Amino acid sequence: MGLSELSKLEALNSNKLDIIILHSQKGGPGKTTLSCNIAHELAKRGNKTVLIDLDIAQPTIQHIFHVPDEDIAITINDILLGESKVDEEALIKTENSNLFLIPAKENVEYGEGLLSLLEGIQQFSFFALHEMTKFLQRMGFRYVVYDCAPGYRMESVNAAAIADARVFVVRPSTFSFEGAKQMLTDIYKKLDIRSLNFFVFNQLPPDLKKENAELLETWQEEIIELYKPEKISFLGFLPISFDIMELGITGKYIFPESDDLYVKLTEIVDKLIKDIDEMKKKKK
Repeated sequence: MGLSELSKLEALNSNKLDIIILHSQKGGPGKTTLSCNIAHELAKRGNKTVLIDLDIAQPTIQHIFHVPDEDIAITINDILLGESKVDEEALIKTENSNLFLIPAKENVEYGEGLLSLLEGIQQFSFFALHEMTKFLQRMGFRYVVYDCAPGYRMESVNAAAIADARVFVVRPSTFSFEGAKQMLTDIYKKLDIRSLNFFVFNQLPPDLKKENAELLETWQEEIIELYKPEKISFLGFLPISFDIMELGITGKYIFPESDDLYVKLTEIVDKLIKDIDEMKKKKK
């Protein structure tokens, strides 16, 4: 992408940039699909938004938005390793004129090559993410959404440290619930300086038995009590949508407006926007 195209971004138009991250304890809870849909919805509402793939080991965003390899000049890997400066070439435009992507490199080497890459990223990621924020502010972006690697990857922790809102995605399973509590204790409670915290139970099976529905509500209350009610908010229970799963077979992952999940998505985005705005007003 050339500078002439990016002039449409109205560079230096706004200094207001809100950073939202999505994180999980393990892979599999639908974090990436939710990241993509939140970013798409923010852009759909007229906000200049960039979605950044921080899941270096298992990058997915390139495929969700059907970006061919030849369209990718700079990846987040290059930026985090200090091999490329973040600039206009890193931004990939989508069909939504307000939505841009910075993908991760998909063809990384495995074994020692991948381990070396991940260790290198740990050394530079905090500084690189700060530089990224300043660049996106200069370019007039309103929102940045990071799809973080699951678990305790350093780049994910660094993104959590600079975020305005953190959304923790939990599967409705004992393993995912216990892992979420552990990560909230290990990381998020130590990053209480400036950010809002949210969590969501995703991929609920249909027709839950009464005792299981009650157990999930108990888990919800337990997470809130662990973190304290004034420190974390619950975004809701999101059901599995077999219609969305079927769309995924054909490579479509953005929720159609006709699906019930889209309604729930808009409620989540409404709350994120409202709570971030209120937090920043209080700080003025």
